[in-house]
Amino acid sequence: MPTTSDSRTSSQRKNKRARKSLGLAASQKRRFQVRLLKWYETHGRDLPWRKTSDPYHILVSEVMLQQTQVERVIPKYHEFLGRYPSFEELADAPVSDVKKTWYPLGYNIRPERLHSIACETVERYGGHLPSNADELLSFKGIGRYTAGAIRSFAFNEDAPILDTNVIRVLHRVFMAKGDPKTQKARLWKLSEALIPSGKGYDFNQAIMDFGATCCTARNPSCRQCPMKSLCKTYPFDQKSPRATVRHEGH
Repeated sequence: MPTTSDSRTSSQRKNKRARKSLGLAASQKRRFQVRLLKWYETHGRDLPWRKTSDPYHILVSEVMLQQTQVERVIPKYHEFLGRYPSFEELADAPVSDVKKTWYPLGYNIRPERLHSIACETVERYGGHLPSNADELLSFKGIGRYTAGAIRSFAFNEDAPILDTNVIRVLHRVFMAKGDPKTQKARLWKLSEALIPSGKGYDFNQAIMDFGATCCTARNPSCRQCPMKSLCKTYPFDQKSPRATVRHEGH
């Protein structure tokens, strides 16, 4: 019967093989982790959904943040939760009312899908959103990123995420070449391989903030960047042909 030590050794070997296949040295991984988390301690954003681990609140915030700026989401997040404080109350509400409360965030398929998720959560899980990845992905409206965010931010699991900001950071720092659109599989593996054990919550929040405020799509803060000695695209040249390619898909 395998012991805990055997399992840990097996996991370490698996992680080592994953790093090797990605061309990621253990020292490089460690430097990125340490620098990112240190940067986050000082520069992390104060956002209301970071003050809760309630899966419902996390889900609402993640759906609202899809293609919508943080500044626009914050007041609507508070209003929405004030009107529908639980899965049960959202499920009981008419879809037309939910869409009115959602206005003017746009992309009105989102409140419809959120309402559908609430109904399914109540019917299938007694109002408790599951933490299992496959179960989360079975909901219409929950994709791989949202499932990872829920697992990480609501259930404190070391689950990878990959949104626009994370793609940009990982591609610039570790890859540099090619179109990120065609490299999603590798970027997902890289996102997972970089998470420090037991620190998925902070690491994922940190890398999203880093992409949103430092390693931005245009005019990134390269001079102040803690990753510049690691980054394969430093210094970033907005006018270079490679910069044009890197921006595709952002």
